[in-house]
Parts: sequence; structure tokens; C-alpha cells
Amino acid sequence: MDLRSAAELAIGLARQAGDFAVAEHDSAQVEAKGAGSDLVTHVDREAERRIVAVLREHYPEHAILGEEEGEQGAGSGARYGWLIDPLDGTNNYVLGLDVFGVCITLCEGEEPVMAVVHDSPRRRTCWAIAGQGAWLSHGEADEPRRLDLGAADPLDRTTIAFTQGYDTGHDDARRNVLFAVLERGTKRVLRSWAPSSDWGLLATGHLGAMVAYRNEIWDRVGGTLIAVESGGELRTDPTGELIVVGKPQTVRELDALLGVTVPRTEPARAGSR
Repeated sequence: MDLRSAAELAIGLARQAGDFAVAEHDSAQVEAKGAGSDLVTHVDREAERRIVAVLREHYPEHAILGEEEGEQGAGSGARYGWLIDPLDGTNNYVLGLDVFGVCITLCEGEEPVMAVVHDSPRRRTCWAIAGQGAWLSHGEADEPRRLDLGAADPLDRTTIAFTQGYDTGHDDARRNVLFAVLERGTKRVLRSWAPSSDWGLLATGHLGAMVAYRNEIWDRVGGTLIAVESGGELRTDPTGELIVVGKPQTVRELDALLGVTVPRTEPARAGSR
């Protein structure tokens, strides 16, 4: 498997999907999604369709899991599998907030080996290959810059991002405790509702850490790879529901607050829920 070629393809697909979302914003067709408050647009569906079509052409033996259409491609028994969120931050997109993007991850078995997160309005792309570092560029002509999370500040001067899965309700007791502890123990808690944006801010050193609780697989796994390849530390709790990843010192201090307890040197398994 040529991971560099896979990364180049995924970067191009993410940029195309992002440009499509920006171009279609004013004419987006919005529908309710599921039984909750989530939304979906024709952009989500069409962007995923386009990404899947190209991946199936290049990698017919690979499995594909998309947020909108579920399992596609070769099926769950394949050695390699792709995770796709074609329009991460759909609610922001519908509101007119320029905080949305694209997440594309390639896994070997349950381990992410290549990941791309793309900030669509700003055309800022972060990507990583396992064992080869993480990189940032702002367009096709831009020379990629290797990412490094940089030094940590004390928690009272640190902004962290908090993200949760859509199935996590307001009455989730653990979620409420986590959020209250984070608000009291850090400078600020960012809730963008677009993990693609948060991962980019973390990888470029603007955030101290990401705290993710019961998140969907397609917007969680790739970001952890990028953060770790940028020099970050990753911890997850025994249930697999909670991960903390970011600047090593920040993660250790957050662990003391939250009791995550299980250090990891590699990204959380793609199958962890």
C-alpha cells in the first residue's frame, strides 16, 4: 500500500469536497436527519458520493464507511478501510458559520495509517501518515509545513476543545460532569461542533488539547493520528468512550482532572466506540 499516493488522493478529494460545499452554500437543500436535531444537505450526500466514486475506482478492494450512506466498497472484511465525513459541521454550514470541513481517514485493520482534515472555508489542509509526521498546506501551490504542537501553557491559560457524539444527550451525566470540570479547570472550552476545525487548530498549536466523548468514528480517528504525528500524547479511558489528545503536558494535567488514566502512544483503535 502506497500511503503517500493515498494521501495525495485524499487531499485532493477533501479540497474538491470543500470547494463544492463553499460554492453550494447559498443553494443548500436542508433536511432533518434521524430522530434528533441533526441536519443533512444535498452537499453532504453529493460530496460523499463523489469521494466514494473515486476511492472505489482507485481502491476497489478497500472498504468504505461514510457518514451519510454507511458501509460501501469491498465490505468489512477488507484489510484497508476508509472513513469519510464529507461535510463535518453541517449545522454550522446551514447557519452560515464558516466552521465546517472534511475528514478522510484510511485504516489498516483497526489502526489509522493516513488521515486528512480540511478546513473548507480557509482551504487549510492538515494530513498525516503513520510514522512519517503531520503536515499543513493552504492550497495546491503552497509548500507543506511540518506540524509541531509546540510547548504547553498552564491549564488556566489554555483553551481546549470539547466534542461529543450526536447520540450524547443533555442528560448524559458523565458528559455534564466532564464539561463542568473542564470549564472550571481551564482558560476556555471551545465547542465548535466541527471536529475537522478543532483538529486543525490543535495540530497548528492553537489549542492545548482535544477532549472527545462518544464521538463518531469518522470525525475522531483521523484527527488523533494527525495530533499524535504532530508530537501529541493520547490517552483513552478503559471504556473507549473518552479520549484526550494534545500537547503532552496539557494531556497529563487534564488526566489529573478527568481521570482518563490509560496512556497510549498510538491513535485509538478505529473500532473503539
